[in-house]
Amino acid sequence: MNILITGGSGFVGQHLCPALARRGHEITVLTRQPRKAAARLPDTVTLVDDLDAIAADTRFDAVINLAGEGIADRRWSESRKQALLDSRVGVTEALGELFGRLSHKPPLLISGSAVGFYGDAGNAELTESAPAARREFTYLLCDAWEQAARDVAKQHGTRLCVLRIGVVLGRGGGMLGRLLPVYRLGLGAQLGDGSQWFSWIHVDDLVALILRCLDTPAASGVYNAVAPEPVPHGRFHSTLAARCRRPGFMRVPAWPLRLGLGEMSVLLLGGQKVVPRRLLDQGFVFSHPTLDAALDEILSA
Repeated sequence: MNILITGGSGFVGQHLCPALARRGHEITVLTRQPRKAAARLPDTVTLVDDLDAIAADTRFDAVINLAGEGIADRRWSESRKQALLDSRVGVTEALGELFGRLSHKPPLLISGSAVGFYGDAGNAELTESAPAARREFTYLLCDAWEQAARDVAKQHGTRLCVLRIGVVLGRGGGMLGRLLPVYRLGLGAQLGDGSQWFSWIHVDDLVALILRCLDTPAASGVYNAVAPEPVPHGRFHSTLAARCRRPGFMRVPAWPLRLGLGEMSVLLLGGQKVVPRRLLDQGFVFSHPTLDAALDEILSA
């Protein structure tokens, strides 16, 4: 296959691109920083910094849309919210323009989203058919992102898989890349009362899910890209502290997080108990279905 990936030089892309290259696929990655991306990705990957650089007669068998600035990188000012929207919805709309001028329309679009679609849902179990519990910013962001992908797919007759991705755990980056140094110093802390649900997925299982979408013509629609074992944040905290052989008694109350982060505090104090119902019903087998198994693999090196 000839595959175009947006956001392919990020944490997930750095695991996905080698997996695709090992299968012999041709890969083109859209990136704002080709020089940095070249150091992170296989030599066989073609890098472009503008979709306009892609010739109209290029034939892509699939497009994987993972672009998006880090939602937790900066406090949510109005300008920051707009940047988050532009980096997701804007790029997806630009893909629609690319599809429009390509002579051969890509038959498959795999487009990212996030479990933030459901909002802070308390203890409700969330399958793919569940509505948003709260129409807060994370919902508005994900809903607009998903709708932009649906518009592209509908207009061009493209099969669409939407992945509502949980927190991605793996070696060499992502959330654990930031947390592990803190926890290894014994400074890891439970946030709030620890009851908020934490839905996650091992990066290897996310890559396997994307490969399944590529290989399975019947795969379409929304998939909750999460492991089948969501856990309360308090359990995640205590498990990670134990794996790092450090105490887990530290706590950060909710009020200073709300005061310091404002609206963005929902990322730390809210949560979603998300279940990958469609994947389980369709026989997808997770290599790392439990938090203990995932952390054992990640921390074994």
